[in-house]
Amino acid sequence: MRRGLVLLVLLAAIGASPAAAAGPKLRVVVIAQSHHPVLHRTWWYKVTVTANGKPVACKIHVQVFFNGFSVGEVGTHVVTSGVWRETIPAKGVDAFPPASVGQHVVWHATATKKGYATGVGVWPISVVK
Repeated sequence: MRRGLVLLVLLAAIGASPAAAAGPKLRVVVIAQSHHPVLHRTWWYKVTVTANGKPVACKIHVQVFFNGFSVGEVGTHVVTSGVWRETIPAKGVDAFPPASVGQHVVWHATATKKGYATGVGVWPISVVK
């Protein structure tokens, strides 16, 4: 009897975990100028975050992935409109490096907000000359 009560309490605790109580999932859509940015030219991208079809103010973390591993940080951005737009410059420290030419990477955007399930959007790219 006592063992059954302990199991019942454990099951209730597991069912009440924060993961089970997550709200609606954030939908993250990444679009960009192209899948083939040209070295030494500007390139824009946009991340849109919605839940139930409506924009969501949230935090967006943008990274570059290669073979499933994060190899670069683009940045973390707090948005009030559910949209983040950015242009990668043609030259300077934030431009695509020459070593990136021909590498197949993925632009990876993760959106988070309290009360919502995390959402992820991706955009594969390969820099060309």
